[in-house]
Amino acid sequence: MRMMSRRFGAVTRVETTRGTRARAVRVETMRGSFGAAETSRATSGGRARGENYGGRRDAATRAARRPNASEYAAATTSKGGGGSAFERAGGLLYVRNFFEPETYERVAKECAKLRESVTAENRACARHRLGVMVPMDNFVHEACVASSVAERLGTLLLGEENDGDLVAGDVPVEFRIYPVGGSMDWHKDVALYSKPQFEIVFTVTNTSDSTTEWEDERTGMRYGGWTEPNSVIVVRADGAPHRVTAVTRGERSIVKFVLTQTLEKTDDFFDNLLTYTH
Repeated sequence: MRMMSRRFGAVTRVETTRGTRARAVRVETMRGSFGAAETSRATSGGRARGENYGGRRDAATRAARRPNASEYAAATTSKGGGGSAFERAGGLLYVRNFFEPETYERVAKECAKLRESVTAENRACARHRLGVMVPMDNFVHEACVASSVAERLGTLLLGEENDGDLVAGDVPVEFRIYPVGGSMDWHKDVALYSKPQFEIVFTVTNTSDSTTEWEDERTGMRYGGWTEPNSVIVVRADGAPHRVTAVTRGERSIVKFVLTQTLEKTDDFFDNLLTYTH
């Protein structure tokens, strides 16, 4: 099985512009190496913010995350026009510049306070990971379950014409830390609702060398990349297998939350509640 790693070739580029009441979204599809979507917000100077992957990383490293010519050629020849951005991405969507800068800064500050409460997790596929449930009155929780977040992601995940809106799932929002040694084995997320939910992983900070890897089950190809702060990865429960490689230096912190099309629960929902022991 062929593996491509540490490249963030965009599968879907999402350009957004803000109006007084609504955000217009234009989606351009390219096959690339991470199954990524990019959200760019125009600046007064005409250049989109977030075009680079962090000032600490050098140009050679950033360039290595872009698709090479052969990958781009394969992308353009297999380009499809139907379905949602999520479907065209092959089961994993990566969105950059997720929150507005002010919101992101406040989320990051609140997560820094939550660090005092994290404990070792008791999850079957997680290794040396720390976590805590985010209180419902915390700004981090409020930011993640806001209806604007569900509305924004709805078009990307379900398409322009869909069979229902997304709402926040009634499972805890979690703050997690991957310290040195932290990782997550290959797995599929368990379906907690009668329509499998979307699992949203928001990267708060990332100074690590860890990557997120996933498999496109349609092609058998595996992809991977480093997630930058203020980005999200979206996978669907019982969908694409994925893992987080072990941290050997630095640290990665994330917030995980759920969006769903229904609150009708499966038996696994209640079994899953037993994993929230902190």
